[in-house]
Amino acid sequence: MKRWQRLFLLGGEFPRVTGLRHGSPLRPGPLGRALVRAGRQDVLRSRTDGAQDAPATTALLDALPAATRREIALRLQHERTGLVAEDYEWAATVALREAHCGWRPEEVHELFALALKGVDPLHPTTRWLTTESCLELPLAAYEELAPAEREAFHPYLRTLLAVRFGCHTDFHGPDQRPDPEQRAFAERLRALLPTEVDTGTLLPADDPFASAARCGLGATLYQEPALRLLGLCADATELRPDYRWLGRVREALQLAPALKEPLRVLLAAGYGEPTGCPAKAWHAGPPSERGGQLLGALAWAAVVAEDHRAIQHLGLALRCHAGRAMEELPPGAAHFIRAGLAALAALAGESGAGRHRRLLTAQSPAAARLAREELAAVRDLPAGVDLTGLTVPVGAYTAVFVFDPAGSVELRFRNQAGSLLTRVPSQVRERHPARYAALRSRLAELRGQLQTYRGALAERLVSDPGTPAARWRAAFLDSPGPAALTRTLVWEIDGRSGPVRGLPVRRAGSEHWLLRDLAGQVHELADDTLVRLWHPHAGEPAQAEAWRAALAERGLRQPVAQLQEPG
Repeated sequence: MKRWQRLFLLGGEFPRVTGLRHGSPLRPGPLGRALVRAGRQDVLRSRTDGAQDAPATTALLDALPAATRREIALRLQHERTGLVAEDYEWAATVALREAHCGWRPEEVHELFALALKGVDPLHPTTRWLTTESCLELPLAAYEELAPAEREAFHPYLRTLLAVRFGCHTDFHGPDQRPDPEQRAFAERLRALLPTEVDTGTLLPADDPFASAARCGLGATLYQEPALRLLGLCADATELRPDYRWLGRVREALQLAPALKEPLRVLLAAGYGEPTGCPAKAWHAGPPSERGGQLLGALAWAAVVAEDHRAIQHLGLALRCHAGRAMEELPPGAAHFIRAGLAALAALAGESGAGRHRRLLTAQSPAAARLAREELAAVRDLPAGVDLTGLTVPVGAYTAVFVFDPAGSVELRFRNQAGSLLTRVPSQVRERHPARYAALRSRLAELRGQLQTYRGALAERLVSDPGTPAARWRAAFLDSPGPAALTRTLVWEIDGRSGPVRGLPVRRAGSEHWLLRDLAGQVHELADDTLVRLWHPHAGEPAQAEAWRAALAERGLRQPVAQLQEPG
């Protein structure tokens, strides 16, 4: 006869265990043996008619004092530690669960401590095979307590919720899904610790982002900071939340800085963190549509908080999903990318961010700089594209940085026919948001650079000692942006018969820069020839007027007030 058959049919010491006993048998011995006999009767009855009660064991326990019932339960719980049950006492569990034992808070603490022995209270990992058996007695004892005594046990309940709804819970079934009894037990756990936020709806089991979020948050998912943050973000489903919502988030973050930690964890879940999880494969994949909306709201919360770590996690999450064209992405990922880029653009202060740019003017320059860096890192550009050039392909269109010699630059688009459009094509915004964001970021950089460049030209106009022609060409003419401004200014060199003044020009097909004077004659520049910006002196009004007329005839405008006021 096998060991388990002997334990069930022949009796023995209580409790009967599957392996090594964690403590001594119940004393007195006759009581333990009586429990074993009663349990055997109830098991045989259950096998015969499918009954789920244990009348023989219940009758025995009813005849005992409440203190003895508690002693039996505590002794049985010693064989149910670490959420693993190693006993055969089903009938005793059923009877004790229904009996009134008069539990005291310190005894309930002992039951939970035994059940969760060795389990990480914040990030538990376990199989669910025997977990319900381990929890029957602690939960029954908890339900006996007065409502005022229960709050001290909420950390245990949060750990149990994290175990039950964790991304890596093993239900030991053919498809790793809970059976009806396990689902009913889950609802029982939720009822013991109700929350205003429905975490089951916001973070469903079949969403990779939700699985990663549950894993990363663990038991802290059921604490006030995470629940409050999720409640706020559940209300924002648009790409650009309204002012009222942004104000609520700002106020919540100011009053409760602890919200920043779950914010970071949730954004990290957007790219599959934590990767140290045994079931990290469940974290991989695009978010569901609801998950994408939640991530979009979290992106806006990150820029409102101006939290550097949250912004960095946002950038990593965007890069994780931005590798394909927008029309190829599932709705959840597409929504997140659009919302995330819009949020970063608003914090970075980019033009085109609309009213959100004005509302989210960064109080911290470092946060705005970080937002620009993350936007640049999310670029979705073809191999070999150089944003220092003037044209960048964007799907069926070509982006063009149009420089005005007066010192401004605009981002325009050409269609396949070569026509320069007056508005941004909707296909560029919708299908290539990452690339469009990169171009806008580059536009902001170019405007800043041109402003600095104009300042440098204005200083040279007052006093320019001269620059060797080789360095002058590299600094003022080799880059297309500065060259657009440099070519409208009159420069001066010392020729053999006196000063020579002219505009920079190149011969067709040549990369070599020359100076062309008023008469149309071109002058070669040796690498060591000093080139300086000409300042018209009061004693040369005729030549200044001649150059002014030449510029007007050619329709040229200058970036600094050399011969005309800048446009």
